[in-house]
Amino acid sequence: MKTKLLCVAAALMTLSIATPASAWDLLGTRDVRDAVDHDTIVVEGARRFDHIRLCVAERPVHFIDLDIRFANGGHQDVPIRARIRPGQCTRDINLEGEDRNITSVNIVYEANTRRRGVHATVRLYGE
Repeated sequence: MKTKLLCVAAALMTLSIATPASAWDLLGTRDVRDAVDHDTIVVEGARRFDHIRLCVAERPVHFIDLDIRFANGGHQDVPIRARIRPGQCTRDINLEGEDRNITSVNIVYEANTRRRGVHATVRLYGE
């Protein structure tokens, strides 16, 4: 019984490391592969946010730049230039302007997955 409780507690702690506090909404997920590349996470629905952050699982990812697109046609370019390890997140990124209805986030990154078939998972959260 004690061993089962320890296993459950360890699993819950692992899940809590890879996600921000409960006030954050998951906006999208991408599996990323080795080399410098870019991906777009499309955000569904008309929801407004003050901050976003990216969290990483499986393998580290070196984020280079974000281009956040808004429903009003505007965008916000955010240089990240940080290597994020699995179970960690970027800093909170403040969204500028009045209309913070995100339609998509373009991510430029370099994943550190040297083996074929291995990927990292990137999750976009908004608050």
